Amino acid sequence: MKKKVFVVCVDRDNDLGRKAKIEGPVVGRERNLAAAQKLILADPSESDANTMFAAITKLEEAKKYYKNAEIVTITGEGKIGMKADKEINRQLDKLEKEYLIDGWIVITDGAEDNQVIPLLQSRAKILSTEQVIIKQAQAVESTFYTIKEALKDPGISRLFLGVPGLLLLVFFFLGSYSIQAVALIAGAYLLLKGFGIEDRIVGFIRLINESISEQRISVVMYIAAILLPIVGLWLGYLQLMSSEFINIGIDVASALRALYPFLLFGAITLIAGRAVDSFYLKKAYKLGDYIVQAVSIICVWAIVDAGTLVFLRQAELSWLPANIMLSFVIVILAMRISKTFDIRERISKIFVGLNVMDESGNYLGKIIEADRKKAAIIIQDPKTLRRIEKKREQFTLNQGRIVVNG
Repeated sequence: MKKKVFVVCVDRDNDLGRKAKIEGPVVGRERNLAAAQKLILADPSESDANTMFAAITKLEEAKKYYKNAEIVTITGEGKIGMKADKEINRQLDKLEKEYLIDGWIVITDGAEDNQVIPLLQSRAKILSTEQVIIKQAQAVESTFYTIKEALKDPGISRLFLGVPGLLLLVFFFLGSYSIQAVALIAGAYLLLKGFGIEDRIVGFIRLINESISEQRISVVMYIAAILLPIVGLWLGYLQLMSSEFINIGIDVASALRALYPFLLFGAITLIAGRAVDSFYLKKAYKLGDYIVQAVSIICVWAIVDAGTLVFLRQAELSWLPANIMLSFVIVILAMRISKTFDIRERISKIFVGLNVMDESGNYLGKIIEADRKKAAIIIQDPKTLRRIEKKREQFTLNQGRIVVNG
């Protein structure tokens, strides 16, 4: 396996694939030159083509310092975000199978592609970075062109086109009730956007989509985690509407108390789904964390429920601090117990198949055997197919990857 320093050009939104029909990773000077020429002919204003030419120029400079320098272009997906990063990781995995990556010289054309740098750092060290500034004609820099290009960003287009479009449809269909509906939609969107909840919802939807596409049993748990709070909200609403509204505070608190168990079971079901996925993705070392999360959520529910009961005058004031102290003790015990599930300090069969790197990020091979009696793992060298034994104190588990010390 050849050891290489890569001059890497990143095309996170996959203009190369969409416009030139070329899939990444594109390795080698001649292939990158041909790809850049094809892309610039397909779209003369494409900045990624200029970045690729800049990377080819940088390769000639890099060869003066690194004899094993090579160039590669990595592409993402048409829509930026988690899906694009997943595709970039897939291409990096493919690259690692063919080469021992000694370092990266990163060439990008802006902040969007710069977000890929942490993904590259997880594979090998960054030796140098360079941002290519493309000089545009004054006419191209007009306000109209700037707005047109900005609206291609999915986040901006949702805010300035999607939301107003939805509000217009609501106004058309609901007539006299439209003002309240518009206020509800706009307020909900601003709330989700302002507190960063929108990104979490999008990430959760992608998680469900991955579970469905990969036919994981966890998809049932994720759907249940969505439905349970909805059912709870509906029952709480019905209880509130059936109240006599003599004391608004008491009525609201009673309705919320009916909602608590559904929120609790929804959160526990979500954590259970992620725990199931951790086994599927060979990340069972996270199981202890999920146990602590589940116990913590139960304790929070117990404290909030106790506070609600005190407010409703259905329990003594001392019931709240007693629940707080008991919950604190239970969480401490859960943290201690969770360590028995933490395989990061032990030898486990789950290690088999994981990639092994040294502290500099060089690929050493994959684990083919985990021997509990000897407290050791067996690594197969990809070049010589030689079996290498490493004792437990000679390696650590870091983000699902084995790192050999020394």
